[in-house]
Amino acid sequence: MLFLTGAALVSYYGVWGVSPGDVVMLSAFLTTLTNSTTTLAGLAPVITKGLESVRSVGEVLQAPELEDNEGKAPLDSLRGAVEFQGVGYVYEDAGRPAVRDFSLSVAPGETIALVGASGAGKSTVLSLVIGFIRPTSGRLLLDGTDMNTLDLRTYRRFVSVVPQESILFDGTVRENVAYGMDDADADEGTVRAALRDANALEFVDRLPHGLDTLVGEHGARLSGGQRQRLAIARALIRNPRVLILDEATSALDTQSEALVQQALARLVRGRTTFVVAHRLSTIRGADRIVVMGDGAVREIGSHEELMRRGGMYTALQGGQLA
Repeated sequence: MLFLTGAALVSYYGVWGVSPGDVVMLSAFLTTLTNSTTTLAGLAPVITKGLESVRSVGEVLQAPELEDNEGKAPLDSLRGAVEFQGVGYVYEDAGRPAVRDFSLSVAPGETIALVGASGAGKSTVLSLVIGFIRPTSGRLLLDGTDMNTLDLRTYRRFVSVVPQESILFDGTVRENVAYGMDDADADEGTVRAALRDANALEFVDRLPHGLDTLVGEHGARLSGGQRQRLAIARALIRNPRVLILDEATSALDTQSEALVQQALARLVRGRTTFVVAHRLSTIRGADRIVVMGDGAVREIGSHEELMRRGGMYTALQGGQLA
């Protein structure tokens, strides 16, 4: 529209004896102005998104802490005993409980697999163990102490999480494995030991700069299996007492999954572990398998026990627990 208006003005003044040079200059000016305006209009969504991001960051920085640890007991050690006593949880925007009357006693070093259909409450149980959310009913005990009375910042020093999609930063292999650790606790020998136990040291040593190789944003320079093994190394180096594995192998191909499974077998040894997975191979070796439905425990037992029972677990495993 701007260009058409300008063209009309150029034609109008050209008729009334304006010099050809002036007409050409005005035409060139209007063309430049039109192109610049069009480019600026194309940037409008980007500018709007950027301003919205700044606003969101400001809200996070100004928000009060969600966890009140004032006066709560710090946790200096943890054996790893976890007990749910009639735990229930209701999300604010949900009409029904995500978890209801959930009771389970987990011994230190025991591996518990949580299976069930989508929406059964598995991820909510993991969030409760990590301390992202607090029970709306019942109690969650850590080594016999109500979690509500503990300083969660000190508790989380004893917890490691390996998610479905590994979270890597645009830094070196060394920085990603030792992320969150004190320098004194993450020397080169410790980092290499964690990588070795995670089945990752061999491929790291083949990288152009070894431990000092940049992995790219979100680990873009690595394969999915390599990224996940670095995530396992990061969990190992913390020597956690409680371990959360949330679909840790579901996004991997068969070959990568085999290497990651070997690393996970080392990782869970001697640690209280909660596993959520859709692949039978990932959970059949668990000490106990908890079958969930509608937020509650439906069945519980080892793989062999549940298969003999021929109930809900048997039906689920026919579809690879999906």
